[in-house]
Amino acid sequence: MDNRKHLNIPEKFAYIIRTGGANLRYSEFNVSYAIAVGEISYIALIGHDQCGMVNLISKKEQCVEGLVQIGWEPDMAKDHFMHFAPLFEIGNEIDFILSEVKRLRIRYPKVEVAPLYYRVDENKLYVIKE
Repeated sequence: MDNRKHLNIPEKFAYIIRTGGANLRYSEFNVSYAIAVGEISYIALIGHDQCGMVNLISKKEQCVEGLVQIGWEPDMAKDHFMHFAPLFEIGNEIDFILSEVKRLRIRYPKVEVAPLYYRVDENKLYVIKE
């Protein structure tokens, strides 16, 4: 879901689901729909370095303060963060991408899933060796 980059791909070439940390666990119906209705046979799961979902707890104060600045009550903002942060924390980017690829392959056995890693400063995309 990173806003620093835009994918340049041909029109009608792919469905794009942008999620924090390349985490599709909570977008699974979107994935299922694209596969079933859009007849998708391949998934490119792209994670990147400098991911905000890594060490998410270190961003607690910034997130809570940002929500308070837009009108949330401090306790509500803190509770919101503490409820959802554990669901979206990914740990190491590459390890998470590989675990998500494995999960997707089990869930959708006839769909090819490719683990890819983007290095922001290099502006390069790499295939992760499994």
